[in-house]
Amino acid sequence: MVAYTFDNLPGSEEDIDFSDLERKFAVPEQDETLENVVVVDNLPIIDQGKIEKLTGALQKNVFKNAGKFKANGVHMPLADEGKTKGYAFIEFETAQQAQAAVRLGNGFPLERSRRLQVNPFMDVERYTEVEDEYRAPPAEPFIDHGHLKSWLGDEFARDQFATHVGNNVAVYWNETAQPAELITARDNWTGTRVQWSPLGSYMCTFHRPGLALWGGPEFKKLMRVVHPFITHAEFSPSEQYLVTFSSEPISTEAVDKMLGAEEQHQNPFTADDEGHSVCIWNVRTGTLMRSFALPMNKDGTPVKTTWPQFKWSPSEKYFARMTHGSSISIYEAPSMALLDKKSMKVAGIQDFSWCPRVLEDTRTGAARPEMLAYWTPEEGNLPARVTVMAVPSREVVRTKNLFSVFSASLHWHPSGKMMCVRVQRYTKSKKSRFTNLEIFRTGERDVPVDVVELTDSAVAFDWEPTCDNYRFAILHTDDPTPPPTNANGIAMSAVKTNVSFYAFERKGKLVKKEGYALLKTLPNKTTTSLKWSPHGRHIVLATMRTVTTCTLEFYDADFDQTAATKSGNPGDAISLLESAEHYNITELEWDPSGRYVVTSASAWRQLADTGYILWDFKGQQLQKIDIEDFKQFLWRPRPQSLLSEEQKRTIRKDLKSYSRAFDEQDERRLHAADAELMSQRRRLVSEWETWRTQVAELLAAETDKALADGYKLPIAADNEDFVVEEIVEEIIEEKEEFI
Repeated sequence: MVAYTFDNLPGSEEDIDFSDLERKFAVPEQDETLENVVVVDNLPIIDQGKIEKLTGALQKNVFKNAGKFKANGVHMPLADEGKTKGYAFIEFETAQQAQAAVRLGNGFPLERSRRLQVNPFMDVERYTEVEDEYRAPPAEPFIDHGHLKSWLGDEFARDQFATHVGNNVAVYWNETAQPAELITARDNWTGTRVQWSPLGSYMCTFHRPGLALWGGPEFKKLMRVVHPFITHAEFSPSEQYLVTFSSEPISTEAVDKMLGAEEQHQNPFTADDEGHSVCIWNVRTGTLMRSFALPMNKDGTPVKTTWPQFKWSPSEKYFARMTHGSSISIYEAPSMALLDKKSMKVAGIQDFSWCPRVLEDTRTGAARPEMLAYWTPEEGNLPARVTVMAVPSREVVRTKNLFSVFSASLHWHPSGKMMCVRVQRYTKSKKSRFTNLEIFRTGERDVPVDVVELTDSAVAFDWEPTCDNYRFAILHTDDPTPPPTNANGIAMSAVKTNVSFYAFERKGKLVKKEGYALLKTLPNKTTTSLKWSPHGRHIVLATMRTVTTCTLEFYDADFDQTAATKSGNPGDAISLLESAEHYNITELEWDPSGRYVVTSASAWRQLADTGYILWDFKGQQLQKIDIEDFKQFLWRPRPQSLLSEEQKRTIRKDLKSYSRAFDEQDERRLHAADAELMSQRRRLVSEWETWRTQVAELLAAETDKALADGYKLPIAADNEDFVVEEIVEEIIEEKEEFI
């Protein structure tokens, strides 16, 4: 301001120069929006002296991965008595950090009974400016994709399957007496492979930009997941969530460039997702729930990981992943927050698995907590250990110490009431190995453990899915070392193996001590794979992915009940129904009904004789399809039956009457197909006769015209003889030799 004297006083206030004061006391211009501010509600009401401590807890535990608060950027309004009101305004450095804070903090369990509510401040301001008069939003057009379970209503109760051949993907209705009925087929439908969801509602196709879900009667596109270079996908048990993995870490800039300027708004990633490789999506909305980075070692290298990256509990309330050798991280859904805000340290952990069912308390009938099992190896003087733990309490339900352990694998029975730990152990000399089966009866109180001791090594294990006596089959051999394989995983030779069946025997008049008993052993096999029918009783023993042998054996575990009753050994009922071969077999899969089996030879494993064969459960070949460049055959899964056990027993009791009705239906369908074929043949014969009549009339007309023009027909020789030779070939003997 200019210095004034009585001689140079300004004439009015407007003539005074305040520019120097304005510069000195200028207030910085405020941003037009407060996009970097969030409102955090449902905070505990505390004294003013504890605000700083609560602020530090929010920064460290809740918003650590979102970004830092601005200096003096946390404001908690106070009530008249000097306590907070239970909410706060938090200012971040950028709007992107505020968006991440909303995603990470909303629903966060600050305490066991307190979950935070985090919203953008601009939303609060926007809601205060809502007009008094309600205006209905424009109605979005309804897009009918059809019923996702429509195929279950097929009048003939047929199953569907998908094939991937070359660049073509096709979906068919399964038929037995006639070729499969095509539903739809499309070229370039997928970039790499095809996958069904666990309940069959969706078909997944994999592409460079991400993954697409298809469904409904016409297989329309239902959703697109943007995750470039995706290689793996896994659904939660009830198909509510989808986990995807890409070997290429997420880059928002690269995704924007791939989508193009017009579709950049479809980029689901923010700066907080940069460098992550695993994503979890809500299947119904397509929303990205959360992304995860791969675990890293201290030196910055990725920790050894396996797929699936996350394993889901049967209720889908929890999902977990393991950091090999150090910890298990259990997360809650739908908040995607870490349970109890910390991982569980488990030194040396090698593997874990959820119980596949939520069990009921045998006394009260109430649902028991979900269970998770894991095992750790020996370390120093500490033995190896198998632990069964309740979730979310993390209470240990049962442990079992093991010694001289080489490796172990966990096998839950589908009912969740049994869990087998297949333990590979060293002999005292450490020169060879053998197997113990530690079977935890998780459905019983105190979880008793049965031990089955083998003299050799079990290399495969498979529970019978529906058997009341918890029957299982194992594949065991004296030499557990796998034979050498080529680049495609095909073994150059077969190993001699044995197949044994075991069942649980309850204590009774003939059984003094309950536990598992050997039913039967099938020696001197070359079997490499065991596959029970989804409904039990029938099992296929297959020699797959070997150059020298390719055998299939179809067994019925309850076939000869007369022999079993006579001998008193249930194992005598196990009978071979049929033996067969499928050259170059690489895959085997039962259909959901347990009536049919498909064996296939994929071009991903070997190039010659690709295709598939359809068998019934008795081992009778129904169809053989040889296709060049055949890649995949996938049965469409079915959800669990809605019938009660009592209704199922009633159906089994009246099965003969149902069978007669189904046989008559099949006969009518077969006759209808034959009638259609005969009708087509009659139509072709009629067309042929019509054409011959037309040609004969045309020839007669042309002949009459030629004769009228003076043409003379040649005279045929009456006494000329004609000799007709006919050669007939007959196969007397046929012999095949394999070299």
